[in-house]
Amino acid sequence: METLRQKQIAGLLRMLHLNDNPRMSEGGGTNTSGEPEAPIWKVLVFDAFCRDVVSTVLRVNDLRDNGVTMHMQLQAQRSPIPDVPAIYFVQSKRENIARMSEDIARDLYELYYINFASSLPRALLEEFAVQTTASGKSHQIVQVYDQYLNFLCPEENMFSLHLPSTFEAIHNPSMTDSAMNSLIDNIVTSLFSVLLTLKTIPSICAPRGNAAEMVATRLDAKLREHILGSRHNLFTEDADDILSQSRRPVLILLDRDFDLGSMFMHSWTYQALIHDIYDIRLNQITIEHTDDSGRKSKKSYDLNVNDAFWARNADQPFPEVAVSIDDASTAFKREADEITRMGGVSSLDEMGNIDVGASTKQLQRAITTLPEMTARKASIDMHMNIATSMLDSIKDRQLDDLFQIEEQLARQSKTSILEAINDPEKKNSQDKLRLFILYFLANEGMRQADIDECEAALAAAGCDLAPLQYLHKLKRVNKMNASVASPGIGPTHVVTGGGGGGGAMGSSDLLGKFSSISSRFAGFTEGSSLGTIFSNVRNLLPTRKQLPITRVVESVMAGRSSGGGGLGIGGIRAGIGSATGAGSGGGGGSGNAVSRMLDTFVYFDPKQARRGNLAGSNANVPHHAGPHATVNGDGAAQEAIVFVIGGGNYVEYQNLMEFSQQSSPRKHIVYGSTSIINADGFLGELSRLNAS
Repeated sequence: METLRQKQIAGLLRMLHLNDNPRMSEGGGTNTSGEPEAPIWKVLVFDAFCRDVVSTVLRVNDLRDNGVTMHMQLQAQRSPIPDVPAIYFVQSKRENIARMSEDIARDLYELYYINFASSLPRALLEEFAVQTTASGKSHQIVQVYDQYLNFLCPEENMFSLHLPSTFEAIHNPSMTDSAMNSLIDNIVTSLFSVLLTLKTIPSICAPRGNAAEMVATRLDAKLREHILGSRHNLFTEDADDILSQSRRPVLILLDRDFDLGSMFMHSWTYQALIHDIYDIRLNQITIEHTDDSGRKSKKSYDLNVNDAFWARNADQPFPEVAVSIDDASTAFKREADEITRMGGVSSLDEMGNIDVGASTKQLQRAITTLPEMTARKASIDMHMNIATSMLDSIKDRQLDDLFQIEEQLARQSKTSILEAINDPEKKNSQDKLRLFILYFLANEGMRQADIDECEAALAAAGCDLAPLQYLHKLKRVNKMNASVASPGIGPTHVVTGGGGGGGAMGSSDLLGKFSSISSRFAGFTEGSSLGTIFSNVRNLLPTRKQLPITRVVESVMAGRSSGGGGLGIGGIRAGIGSATGAGSGGGGGSGNAVSRMLDTFVYFDPKQARRGNLAGSNANVPHHAGPHATVNGDGAAQEAIVFVIGGGNYVEYQNLMEFSQQSSPRKHIVYGSTSIINADGFLGELSRLNAS
């Protein structure tokens, strides 16, 4: 089964081949005689949003391989390039229509292939036609296509609508009804594109009373209108996989309010830790390095899913990844030494000077592996540099200690939390604030005197208390005391090392093992192995537990739910924050919380006939994992699309992927959100809300 990312890439490549299926990955197609066909060279012009869509999944080499010689921003000043066709990839906006019309009037390019990221409204299409006809150049427009690709795919089964600060916008009391309607419509339009890319029409479910229900209602109406009112059903058009059309996943829409705690957690897996420290943007991070002379420089790294090491280790605990880096570097040095020995040279760089024609067959085979060896070396170098920098942050912020505290949050007392807040070795004030927020959300009966004492300690530690103050308001206004809980609630079981049955490795012991890694990550020429440095770090591993979002998804897919209802814009504001969050652990209370939340779910099936004046096509009707979802013999759904309105992160994504991989039979889950945001970014939204 193709992933969402693979399907989006296929759509982009088809666009780059002038909306014809690419016949070869490089160098064009073949003619009728079977000879190589010269590629059609062209330029690519996109706006900022579509640039981000492309750059998340394709690199410059990919564009060149598919005939794109130049790529430029729509709003940038561009010189005419005669006799060259241009592909435009832009959002359906009036300002983009005006700029493209201006380009056509100026005769910048020979031919124009216009592609909109989403459906172009009829009014804008007519406006575009009037403007281009007035210039007398409309005959140069060869194609106008709606691509339905207005979303980002940072991972194989993860997508983002690239709508920043959605949580802030929805909760802002100054937001007008028209602005709210525009935001909801934007989300619906983008979700429609995701479903169309997947070629699937799911059943839909959402909790009653918040933005998620409004999105579900409008998406149901949009899908229904397309199925029943369109002359061409795009969901069946050009669909090669008949089986994929018959599958019916359940689309689970959730509001960020249902579980705020997951946005503040400290993680210990490689990808989530990188996102926490460096904020992954468009699958790229920027790290500041300091050389021996004290000079600082910044370097960017691409975290590409095509990188074999990244694909294997992104979801692994950081200590395991560090050991894997050592293993990979050791294996590489061994292979490189063998190749250079056969070539009689001192390094791989000198292998290019060997006369291949005069070489033995064995050496020739070794030389052919040089490109792959070079790529491996670049990957290992990159991950070594990232890990080295991460270790500095772990040490300065004591992230390992904070992670352990949060893993056992239910066992913590006010005294232990205060000790962490007052600890001068924990140098990042945001980390301390996040720890207390998790404790505060997990202990709904916390005394006001204890809260005041902790807040005073946070202020003394230099924390900005605005996010916490907003959470106080949110709890008071929406009576969240009984509904919001932290992912860390409940008993946890820390994985311990062998031997005498002691606890998990402490912060000082762990960092002691890491203390010399920076000097040992110098390169492949170092004679010593990193294995001794990481010999004991495997002891600090995350507890395998389900986050609230995973437990909700599991329950919905298992059919443990019922539903009903409908609302308008006013109902969203009235219900903000009232969704049920659920903590992890073995307590029965968390399971009851999930059950109470599922009892509020409404269900929609765009393929079923509308019944009366219900908000959805199937509201108030209980279903197993949604009406007509793909199920196995026991009634459990096998596929789900999970979408969070208000921000998501890699912690939730990895938790859902782990659940899907451990399920039997294996479930297929796609995770998405309005934006992928780290804890610092989410705290910023709360700070601004507190000031609004």
